[in-house]
Amino acid sequence: MIKSMTGFGSSTGDICGYHCRIEIKTLNNRFKEFVFRSPHTLCQIEESLKKQINTKIDRGRVEIWITIEEGPQIHSTLNLNMELAKTVFNHLTTIKEELGIDDPITLEHLLKHNVITVDKTSDLLQADTEQFLEGILALNEIALDQLVKMRQTEGQRLSKDLLDRLANIVVWLDELTKLSETVPLAATKRYQARMEELAETILDPNRLYQEAVIMAEKMDITEEITRFGSHILGLKALLENSHEPVGRRLEFLLQEVGREINTIGSKSQSKNIIDLVVSVKSELEKIREQCMNIE
Repeated sequence: MIKSMTGFGSSTGDICGYHCRIEIKTLNNRFKEFVFRSPHTLCQIEESLKKQINTKIDRGRVEIWITIEEGPQIHSTLNLNMELAKTVFNHLTTIKEELGIDDPITLEHLLKHNVITVDKTSDLLQADTEQFLEGILALNEIALDQLVKMRQTEGQRLSKDLLDRLANIVVWLDELTKLSETVPLAATKRYQARMEELAETILDPNRLYQEAVIMAEKMDITEEITRFGSHILGLKALLENSHEPVGRRLEFLLQEVGREINTIGSKSQSKNIIDLVVSVKSELEKIREQCMNIE
Protein backbone atom coordinates (compact mmCIF):
# COMPACT_ATOMS: atom_id res chain seq x y z
CA MET A 1 0.00 0.00 0.00
CA ILE A 2 1.32 3.42 -0.98
CA LYS A 3 1.87 5.72 2.02
CA SER A 4 2.41 9.44 2.18
CA MET A 5 5.28 10.79 4.26
CA THR A 6 3.08 13.46 5.86
CA GLY A 7 0.73 12.75 8.73
CA PHE A 8 -0.25 13.54 12.30
CA GLY A 9 -1.40 11.62 15.34
CA SER A 10 -1.96 12.43 19.03
CA SER A 11 -3.12 10.87 22.29
CA THR A 12 -3.56 11.91 25.93
CA GLY A 13 -3.74 10.06 29.22
CA ASP A 14 -2.84 10.03 32.92
CA ILE A 15 0.38 8.25 33.90
CA CYS A 16 1.72 8.04 37.46
CA GLY A 17 -0.26 11.09 38.52
CA TYR A 18 0.71 13.16 35.46
CA HIS A 19 -1.51 14.21 32.58
CA CYS A 20 0.50 13.45 29.43
CA ARG A 21 0.01 14.30 25.76
CA ILE A 22 1.94 12.91 22.80
CA GLU A 23 1.82 14.36 19.29
CA ILE A 24 3.64 12.88 16.29
CA LYS A 25 4.02 14.69 12.98
CA THR A 26 5.85 13.40 9.93
CA LEU A 27 7.14 15.40 6.98
CA ASN A 28 8.99 14.78 3.71
CA ASN A 29 12.61 13.69 3.98
CA ARG A 30 14.90 11.62 1.79
CA PHE A 31 15.93 9.60 4.84
CA LYS A 32 14.60 9.11 8.37
CA GLU A 33 15.11 11.82 10.96
CA PHE A 34 13.84 12.09 14.54
CA VAL A 35 13.22 15.34 16.38
CA PHE A 36 12.10 15.16 20.02
CA ARG A 37 10.48 18.08 21.78
CA SER A 38 10.00 16.87 25.34
CA PRO A 39 11.08 17.63 28.93
CA HIS A 40 14.73 16.94 29.62
CA THR A 41 13.79 14.30 32.20
CA LEU A 42 12.34 12.14 29.40
CA CYS A 43 15.55 11.91 27.33
CA GLN A 44 16.19 8.38 28.57
CA ILE A 45 13.00 7.03 26.99
CA GLU A 46 13.62 8.48 23.52
CA GLU A 47 15.36 5.34 22.26
CA SER A 48 12.39 3.20 23.28
CA LEU A 49 10.07 5.56 21.39
CA LYS A 50 12.32 5.42 18.31
CA LYS A 51 12.23 1.62 18.26
CA GLN A 52 8.45 1.66 18.49
CA ILE A 53 8.11 4.22 15.68
CA ASN A 54 10.64 2.37 13.50
CA THR A 55 8.26 -0.59 13.31
CA LYS A 56 5.74 1.48 11.31
CA ILE A 57 7.67 4.38 9.74
CA ASP A 58 10.39 3.78 7.15
CA ARG A 59 11.16 7.25 5.82
CA GLY A 60 10.52 10.91 6.62
CA ARG A 61 11.16 13.51 9.29
CA VAL A 62 9.46 12.45 12.52
CA GLU A 63 8.70 15.13 15.11
CA ILE A 64 7.52 13.99 18.56
CA TRP A 65 6.07 16.35 21.15
CA ILE A 66 5.61 15.07 24.71
CA THR A 67 3.85 17.39 27.15
CA ILE A 68 3.76 16.59 30.86
CA GLU A 69 1.44 18.67 33.03
CA GLU A 70 2.44 19.33 36.63
CA GLY A 71 1.44 16.60 39.01
CA PRO A 72 1.78 15.89 42.72
CA GLN A 73 5.49 15.09 42.41
CA ILE A 74 6.46 18.57 41.13
CA HIS A 75 8.28 20.75 43.70
CA SER A 76 9.19 24.44 43.38
CA THR A 77 12.22 26.08 45.03
CA LEU A 78 12.96 29.81 45.26
CA ASN A 79 16.60 30.80 44.75
CA LEU A 80 17.98 34.21 45.77
CA ASN A 81 21.09 35.40 43.94
CA MET A 82 22.35 37.94 46.46
CA GLU A 83 25.58 38.60 44.58
CA LEU A 84 23.61 39.53 41.48
CA ALA A 85 21.29 41.73 43.58
CA LYS A 86 24.26 43.62 45.03
CA THR A 87 25.81 44.09 41.60
CA VAL A 88 22.58 45.36 40.10
CA PHE A 89 22.04 47.72 43.07
CA ASN A 90 25.58 49.12 42.76
CA HIS A 91 25.17 49.69 39.01
CA LEU A 92 21.83 51.42 39.52
CA THR A 93 23.35 53.61 42.25
CA THR A 94 26.18 54.61 39.91
CA ILE A 95 23.68 55.50 37.17
CA LYS A 96 21.72 57.66 39.66
CA GLU A 97 24.81 59.52 40.78
CA GLU A 98 26.21 60.04 37.29
CA LEU A 99 22.92 61.26 35.83
CA GLY A 100 21.62 63.08 38.87
CA ILE A 101 18.51 60.96 39.25
CA ASP A 102 16.67 61.41 42.56
CA ASP A 103 14.23 58.49 42.22
CA PRO A 104 14.83 55.76 44.81
CA ILE A 105 15.98 52.24 43.89
CA THR A 106 13.15 49.86 44.70
CA LEU A 107 12.80 46.11 45.04
CA GLU A 108 10.91 46.07 41.75
CA HIS A 109 14.03 47.30 39.96
CA LEU A 110 16.02 44.39 41.35
CA LEU A 111 13.38 41.74 40.59
CA LYS A 112 13.38 42.76 36.94
CA HIS A 113 16.94 41.40 36.76
CA ASN A 114 15.98 37.89 37.94
CA VAL A 115 17.69 38.05 41.32
CA ILE A 116 15.05 35.57 42.49
CA THR A 117 14.42 32.48 40.33
CA VAL A 118 12.13 29.47 40.61
CA ASP A 119 13.48 25.94 40.12
CA LYS A 120 11.01 23.14 39.54
CA THR A 121 12.24 19.69 40.35
CA SER A 122 10.43 16.45 39.74
CA ASP A 123 10.66 12.88 40.87
CA LEU A 124 9.51 11.96 37.37
CA LEU A 125 11.08 8.68 36.21
CA GLN A 126 13.00 8.31 39.47
CA ALA A 127 10.24 6.19 40.95
CA ASP A 128 7.99 3.90 38.90
CA THR A 129 10.23 4.26 35.84
CA GLU A 130 8.96 1.12 34.16
CA GLN A 131 5.34 2.02 34.80
CA PHE A 132 5.82 5.51 33.36
CA LEU A 133 7.65 4.15 30.30
CA GLU A 134 4.90 1.61 29.65
CA GLY A 135 2.31 4.37 29.88
CA ILE A 136 4.21 6.63 27.47
CA LEU A 137 4.67 3.79 24.99
CA ALA A 138 0.96 2.98 25.18
CA LEU A 139 0.07 6.60 24.41
CA ASN A 140 2.66 6.68 21.65
CA GLU A 141 1.16 3.56 20.07
CA ILE A 142 -2.25 5.24 19.87
CA ALA A 143 -0.76 8.38 18.30
CA LEU A 144 1.31 6.26 15.94
CA ASP A 145 -1.73 4.32 14.74
CA GLN A 146 -3.53 7.58 13.96
CA LEU A 147 -0.47 8.84 12.11
CA VAL A 148 -0.13 5.68 10.02
CA LYS A 149 -3.83 5.74 9.13
CA MET A 150 -3.53 9.33 7.93
CA ARG A 151 -0.41 8.47 5.90
CA GLN A 152 -2.25 5.54 4.29
CA THR A 153 -5.28 7.67 3.43
CA GLU A 154 -3.11 10.36 1.90
CA GLY A 155 -1.10 7.66 0.10
CA GLN A 156 -4.27 6.29 -1.53
CA ARG A 157 -5.14 9.78 -2.77
CA LEU A 158 -1.63 10.26 -4.13
CA SER A 159 -1.69 6.86 -5.80
CA LYS A 160 -4.97 7.62 -7.60
CA ASP A 161 -3.69 10.98 -8.79
CA LEU A 162 -0.45 9.46 -10.07
CA LEU A 163 -2.22 6.61 -11.89
CA ASP A 164 -4.53 9.13 -13.57
CA ARG A 165 -1.53 11.13 -14.75
CA LEU A 166 0.23 7.99 -15.98
CA ALA A 167 -2.93 7.13 -17.95
CA ASN A 168 -2.60 10.47 -19.73
CA ILE A 169 1.01 9.69 -20.55
CA VAL A 170 0.06 6.25 -21.94
CA VAL A 171 -2.35 7.94 -24.37
CA TRP A 172 0.40 10.30 -25.50
CA LEU A 173 2.79 7.37 -25.75
CA ASP A 174 0.45 5.67 -28.23
CA GLU A 175 0.42 8.86 -30.30
CA LEU A 176 4.21 9.07 -30.15
CA THR A 177 4.46 5.49 -31.35
CA LYS A 178 2.27 6.19 -34.36
CA LEU A 179 4.13 9.39 -35.22
CA SER A 180 7.53 7.72 -34.83
CA GLU A 181 6.66 5.29 -37.62
CA THR A 182 6.52 8.18 -40.09
CA VAL A 183 9.87 9.71 -39.07
CA PRO A 184 12.27 7.67 -41.27
CA LEU A 185 10.04 8.00 -44.35
CA ALA A 186 9.60 11.74 -43.84
CA ALA A 187 13.35 12.23 -43.47
CA THR A 188 14.04 10.21 -46.61
CA LYS A 189 11.52 12.23 -48.60
CA ARG A 190 13.06 15.52 -47.46
CA TYR A 191 16.49 14.41 -48.52
CA GLN A 192 15.14 12.99 -51.76
CA ALA A 193 13.60 16.36 -52.57
CA ARG A 194 16.87 18.05 -51.76
CA MET A 195 18.70 15.54 -53.91
CA GLU A 196 16.45 16.37 -56.87
CA GLU A 197 17.17 20.08 -56.40
CA LEU A 198 20.88 19.39 -56.59
CA ALA A 199 20.66 16.80 -59.35
CA GLU A 200 22.47 19.01 -61.83
CA THR A 201 25.34 19.87 -59.44
CA ILE A 202 28.52 17.91 -58.92
CA LEU A 203 27.06 16.21 -55.84
CA ASP A 204 26.69 12.45 -56.10
CA PRO A 205 22.99 11.44 -55.81
CA ASN A 206 23.99 8.12 -54.27
CA ARG A 207 25.93 9.95 -51.62
CA LEU A 208 22.92 12.15 -50.85
CA TYR A 209 20.71 9.09 -50.57
CA GLN A 210 23.13 7.44 -48.14
CA GLU A 211 23.14 10.61 -46.04
CA ALA A 212 19.35 10.56 -45.99
CA VAL A 213 19.34 6.99 -44.73
CA ILE A 214 21.90 7.79 -42.01
CA MET A 215 19.93 10.84 -40.90
CA ALA A 216 16.71 8.81 -40.78
CA GLU A 217 18.40 6.28 -38.52
CA LYS A 218 19.64 9.04 -36.22
CA MET A 219 16.11 10.41 -35.96
CA ASP A 220 14.60 7.01 -35.22
CA ILE A 221 13.08 7.06 -31.70
CA THR A 222 11.69 3.52 -31.65
CA GLU A 223 14.09 2.24 -28.99
CA GLU A 224 13.52 5.25 -26.75
CA ILE A 225 9.76 4.85 -26.98
CA THR A 226 10.06 1.14 -26.11
CA ARG A 227 12.16 1.87 -23.01
CA PHE A 228 9.87 4.76 -22.10
CA GLY A 229 6.83 2.47 -22.24
CA SER A 230 8.60 -0.16 -20.15
CA HIS A 231 9.40 2.38 -17.41
CA ILE A 232 5.79 3.62 -17.39
CA LEU A 233 4.59 0.04 -16.85
CA GLY A 234 7.10 -0.24 -14.00
CA LEU A 235 5.73 2.89 -12.36
CA LYS A 236 2.15 1.59 -12.62
CA ALA A 237 3.15 -1.76 -11.13
CA LEU A 238 4.78 -0.09 -8.13
CA LEU A 239 1.73 2.08 -7.49
CA GLU A 240 -0.78 -0.74 -7.87
CA ASN A 241 0.88 -3.79 -6.34
CA SER A 242 3.58 -2.81 -3.84
CA HIS A 243 3.17 -3.64 -0.15
CA GLU A 244 6.35 -1.88 0.99
CA PRO A 245 7.89 1.61 0.71
CA VAL A 246 8.40 2.48 -2.96
CA GLY A 247 9.32 6.18 -2.88
CA ARG A 248 12.99 5.72 -3.80
CA ARG A 249 12.22 3.26 -6.61
CA LEU A 250 9.62 5.64 -8.03
CA GLU A 251 12.19 8.43 -8.01
CA PHE A 252 14.70 6.22 -9.84
CA LEU A 253 12.21 5.17 -12.53
CA LEU A 254 11.14 8.78 -13.02
CA GLN A 255 14.77 9.71 -13.68
CA GLU A 256 14.94 7.02 -16.36
CA VAL A 257 11.62 8.12 -17.87
CA GLY A 258 12.83 11.71 -17.97
CA ARG A 259 16.05 10.66 -19.68
CA GLU A 260 14.16 8.81 -22.44
CA ILE A 261 11.67 11.61 -23.13
CA ASN A 262 14.51 14.14 -23.30
CA THR A 263 16.27 11.98 -25.88
CA ILE A 264 13.07 11.65 -27.91
CA GLY A 265 12.67 15.41 -27.91
CA SER A 266 16.27 16.08 -28.92
CA LYS A 267 16.23 13.55 -31.79
CA SER A 268 12.91 14.56 -33.29
CA GLN A 269 12.35 17.30 -35.87
CA SER A 270 8.61 16.74 -36.01
CA LYS A 271 6.53 19.53 -34.50
CA ASN A 272 3.78 17.08 -33.54
CA ILE A 273 6.24 14.88 -31.66
CA ILE A 274 7.86 17.86 -29.95
CA ASP A 275 4.44 19.10 -28.81
CA LEU A 276 3.70 15.68 -27.30
CA VAL A 277 7.11 15.63 -25.61
CA VAL A 278 6.35 18.99 -23.98
CA SER A 279 3.01 17.65 -22.68
CA VAL A 280 4.64 14.49 -21.33
CA LYS A 281 7.43 16.42 -19.59
CA SER A 282 4.91 18.75 -17.96
CA GLU A 283 2.95 15.78 -16.60
CA LEU A 284 6.12 14.03 -15.46
CA GLU A 285 7.13 17.09 -13.46
CA LYS A 286 3.81 16.99 -11.62
CA ILE A 287 4.28 13.29 -10.96
CA ARG A 288 7.81 13.90 -9.68
CA GLU A 289 6.54 16.52 -7.22
CA GLN A 290 3.91 14.14 -5.90
CA CYS A 291 6.37 11.25 -5.58
CA MET A 292 8.57 13.36 -3.30
CA ASN A 293 5.84 12.87 -0.68
CA ILE A 294 5.66 9.08 -0.98
CA GLU A 295 7.36 6.88 1.61
